[in-house]
Amino acid sequence: MRLSNLRRMAAACAATGTLGTGPMAMAQAPVPIYPAPPVMAVPAAPASPEAADIAHCLCLHQAVGALGAQMSGGRQSYDQSLAELSRLDAQLERERASMDVNNPASVAHFRQLLQERDALYRRSSGPIVTDLSRVVARYNDQVNEYNARCADKPRNPVLVASVQATLTCPPP
Repeated sequence: MRLSNLRRMAAACAATGTLGTGPMAMAQAPVPIYPAPPVMAVPAAPASPEAADIAHCLCLHQAVGALGAQMSGGRQSYDQSLAELSRLDAQLERERASMDVNNPASVAHFRQLLQERDALYRRSSGPIVTDLSRVVARYNDQVNEYNARCADKPRNPVLVASVQATLTCPPP
């Protein structure tokens, strides 16, 4: 088309009000905005048996870790009480070697140390050992269950990641 023909068409379109309604104008016309459809709550699909087994194994693994930390803390407490007991035993031996049995203050001091040592011995052989034994037993039970049910089992890594993302475990 010649330039003069284009000018004539533009003038005719402007006169009739059809300028800007061609295909180019359609692309630039505002798009009507429709409200978004309502979000419907989709009931969660029941977990597959494999997903439930993976969740149980992941929770067992967490429980083993928590009980291991508890066991370590209990063992540390027990070791500290044994070290303190050993220190008091050594102090009692030194006091016994240098004690004047005719001096009531020296005998009273020795008896006080002996009472401290006996009280510490009762604690270290009673509640501390009992608590530690319970934690060790629970830890061993969890490890045995984990090994029997979960160890060396091939798992779908995508399913494991999916289960792990929404995992909630009961306290150990």
